[in-house]
Order: sequence, then C-alpha cells, then structure tokens
Amino acid sequence: MSRKRTDDDAAQHVPGTAAKVSGVVASQDDRLLEEAADWLVRMISGSATADDADRLAKWRAQSTAHEAAFREVAGVRSYADIASRTRKPVDRRAILSAGGGALAVLIGIGVARPPLGLWPSYGELMADHRTPVGGRLALHPVAGVDVELSSRTAVSLVDNGRGIRLIAGETYVAARPSDGMFSVQTDRMRVDGQDAEFNVQVLVNRQRVSCVKGTVRCDTGGRVTTLIANQAMTSGPDGTRQMTVDAAKESAWRRGLLIFDGTPLAEVVDQINLYRPGRIILTDAALQEIPLNAVFHIANIDNSVTQIEQLANVRARYMAGGVVLLG
Repeated sequence: MSRKRTDDDAAQHVPGTAAKVSGVVASQDDRLLEEAADWLVRMISGSATADDADRLAKWRAQSTAHEAAFREVAGVRSYADIASRTRKPVDRRAILSAGGGALAVLIGIGVARPPLGLWPSYGELMADHRTPVGGRLALHPVAGVDVELSSRTAVSLVDNGRGIRLIAGETYVAARPSDGMFSVQTDRMRVDGQDAEFNVQVLVNRQRVSCVKGTVRCDTGGRVTTLIANQAMTSGPDGTRQMTVDAAKESAWRRGLLIFDGTPLAEVVDQINLYRPGRIILTDAALQEIPLNAVFHIANIDNSVTQIEQLANVRARYMAGGVVLLG
C-alpha cells in the first residue's frame, strides 16, 4: 500500500532543498550562509584582526559555494562603498533576516574604513581580486593588457574586463589592447591608456598615477590632463597637482625596492604600510612633511622602521598587532 509523500519527505529527495529536522536547517547551502554571516559579524565587530581577515580569505577560497555564500549575505555582487559609520550592534540573525538586503545593515554599522586599516575594508573584502601582505598577482583581463597587483591591493573588473576599479593598494598596467582604451578607476580619478604603461596607487589619504611609457589620459572630477612618460599626478586633501618624476623609481616595487628622493615622510609611511603587517603611525603632524631620501628592500621591510628612526631622528614605540608609533 503506497503512502502519500509529505512536503518534508519530498524535500529530502530533492538535491539542494533544505530539509528541516527539529527546526534545524540541514542543507549545505544554509550552513554556508550561516558561516558566512558569522564571518561578516566578526569582521564588522570592531575587534577583528589581520589574522581574522586572512582566515576569512582562506574560508572563501575553499570553493565557489563558499564565495557565493559570502557575497549572498553581503547583498552585493561587486564592489560597494559604505561611507557612514556608527556603533550599532549586529548579529548573524540581523544579517540573514535582511536576505539580499544585508548591505543596508552594513551601511548602518559602517565598515568602509576599519580602525588603522588593520584589516581589509568591506570594499576590499568584496573585490574580485585581492592580495595579502607581501603578495603579488598578475592579471590579464583582456587581450593585450597585463595588470600587476602589489601587496595589500584590491581590484574589481569593470566594463567587461576593459578596465579595473582600484579599491586599495597599487597596480602597474601595461596596456596595448587591440582597440579602445583600458582604464583604471578610483573614487577620485579615471586613468585611460592605450599603448602605454602606468602605475596607480590608492593609499590612505592620497591617490597617484605615474606614466612610465606612452601617454595616459587622467580625468579628476571633470578636469582632464594628459601625462607623458616621467610625469605623475596626485590627488589628496591638498588638491590635485602634476609633477615630473623618475618613472623607474615610481615602479621600483616591481623590482623589490621602495625608492624615495626627498619624499615627505607621510607618503613614505603610506607606501611602507602596504608591505608590512600592522601599521606605522606618525604621532606628530609636524613630521609629515619631513623629506626623506632612502631605499628600502621590500624583502626586509621590517628594517624600514629602524632606518626611519635614524634618518628622520624620530623614536619608534612598538605596540600589539604590528602597530608602530613614530614620534
């Protein structure tokens, strides 16, 4: 005598369908969503560490399903900026109940710029490609274009691979597409190049594009400037300015070196922070404009603090989590 199948019976025979046992969701998909929500709660709790960020990256890399679950709870499919910040509490239930609208929850708590930059921002976490401290990555988004990502760099592809959005860090582009331009976009500028090589940085308070070969077109809020080889443009709190540079020094990171020639100490520190765990912080604003002439080897970047102490006559205090106070 046949028995009529109940809804729960049917659910147990359909792959990917959640079967409830004593009120517990037993599907693999739901388990991954819950784990992803727990990770998101941890990263926006205010107590996350760089180690947490590394472990999250490993969790996401386990499978495409893990990555899809993380993007599901975040409610986005590409890079998103979250500018506001509050201290409203949030838990797994709040994120999961928001479903695809978890982004609205995140906007309320603000995770765009974690304190001291000790772990990746929300935008970095949602990037298509991201490098860890000391990491490098080569991309070939379209034919004729080579993109190299430096340490602590995050990018997302735009325009069907005909451009990238540089969220944080530094990238070198050799662009020789068969037609049209290749672009690097930031929140302050758009750089277009064809038959050109150029370097772009997005650091804490400054963005910079340097033309190495050919010519590039730089649009900063409607103001368009053409840069040729050995020219650079910076955009920061003090506005936008153009200058002559040594292109070989601008991209020396690709050879394992950071070369500074009369560079303000604040800019030196910003670049060094890309290559070491934790964060170097200048505690005295008067130190920011001190010019520094130095060459640092990225492979031995920890020695940079001692070198700065000697060159700038400052004292370093070492704190937990790789934080160094210079003053």
